[in-house]
Amino acid sequence: MERFDVAVIGGGPAGSACAAFCAASGLRVVLIEREKFPREKVCGDCLNPECWPILRRLEIDQRVRSSPHGALDWVEFINVRDLHLRIDLPRGENAEIAIKRSAFDSILLERARELGTEVREARTLISIEKSDGAWKLTTGDATAAFRTRVLVGADGRNSTVARLLGLLPRVTKERVALQAHIPLPRGFGNRVVLQLLPGGY
Repeated sequence: MERFDVAVIGGGPAGSACAAFCAASGLRVVLIEREKFPREKVCGDCLNPECWPILRRLEIDQRVRSSPHGALDWVEFINVRDLHLRIDLPRGENAEIAIKRSAFDSILLERARELGTEVREARTLISIEKSDGAWKLTTGDATAAFRTRVLVGADGRNSTVARLLGLLPRVTKERVALQAHIPLPRGFGNRVVLQLLPGGY
């Protein structure tokens, strides 16, 4: 049975960054991702300026900047009473940008792989057991089971890790998220508009 120091479940930004930093520290890391990258993900596609120091530490900030993106100047919030609040965003090296998640996530996952993470895409975690101070994980493919000292659940809101460990709260309401890419109206500017609604945003 294969053994790892760290197993990260989920190849999104948190999982890939965690795996990359662990691998860079000399740990033997495996990352399990149920999709095959690049993959689309419903998201606002905005990269918060607080991410730049992390991307610089991972030495991928220039890769992100060289990918197709838009620089954002300001964000507008609209509440349920139609009150508007405008906030100017940082400019220059720490600007907030809009970049497709498929592109951003692929850059991060590739960096984790370059630093030594063993990436297993299109794999679904089907069981978790803890014994003798280690986690035994099984995926639904030919690689079968492996053991790890540290388990990181970075697989999102409907986490398979949390579900298999009985940690997910009872679902009270289902939510739907939709995303579309459309041409901007003339004069819209380099901004983001976030409108809060009674059942969502």
